Amino acid sequence: MTVRAFLAGSSLTSIVAFSLWLLVINWINPAEVGVAGMALFFLTLFLATAGFIGLLGYGVRALLQPSQLSTYHLRPALRQGVWAGLYLNCLLFLQLQRLLQWWIALILAIFFLCFELFYISFDYQARRSAGKG
Repeated sequence: MTVRAFLAGSSLTSIVAFSLWLLVINWINPAEVGVAGMALFFLTLFLATAGFIGLLGYGVRALLQPSQLSTYHLRPALRQGVWAGLYLNCLLFLQLQRLLQWWIALILAIFFLCFELFYISFDYQARRSAGKG
């Protein structure tokens, strides 16, 4: 995936998903539609959040590490965007079920942080072994 394709695709996906999410909020009555309406709500929110956070993460990385190749910013930015989208959806789903507490949100944040640290260490090990070979 090229950087230009990532930026164009993520921008377009985020704009369309955010627009659809606003339509879902304004036009769908959650008491009447049931599971399909909730699925649309959570899917569009996930896509909008993942795309926006991915773009934001790419931009921050490009500003903070200008000497690094721009293609190296794509993978962690997109991955962290997906984590943020999943985290937000989990929090909203727990709130929908009236189960959200501050300590549950903290446990979820630690859970997603552990996943991210696992992937960071995996990327680090892959780069180290590629450099030795």
